[in-house]
Amino acid sequence: MNNNQKAINIDDFSCLLQQIGSLMSLTLPGIKYIYETYTHCIIDYYEQDVTEKSIEIRFDTEEVTVTCTFNPKGNCNMIYLFSDKRQTIENLIDYLKKRYEYDFIKNRWTVSGYYVCIKKTSYPPYDIYVLFYS
Repeated sequence: MNNNQKAINIDDFSCLLQQIGSLMSLTLPGIKYIYETYTHCIIDYYEQDVTEKSIEIRFDTEEVTVTCTFNPKGNCNMIYLFSDKRQTIENLIDYLKKRYEYDFIKNRWTVSGYYVCIKKTSYPPYDIYVLFYS
């Protein structure tokens, strides 16, 4: 990773949030079709009686990875945004703070019918990620 490359500009976040909002409630085949030209990975998770699918989509230009998970009906209900650069997440937080009201009790922003929160992880190379959910 080249740390001299620029993180996503704060002005680009409205487009990113619009794209993420459009993914909410889509099915796995629908998302796969829309992003078929992007690097992506479909993941099948099995544990005892639990079977889950997810799809990871890599956006090389923006240097982010989006992972979509699905509810029992097969619709996307959670999206995880991981960035190669912490500055991108910090810029997104600044963008959210300026444009949306934060609910301190529920620890989230409400954005166009879905919620956004910041989560901590212990999995390198990421230390924080953004969770979008309905």
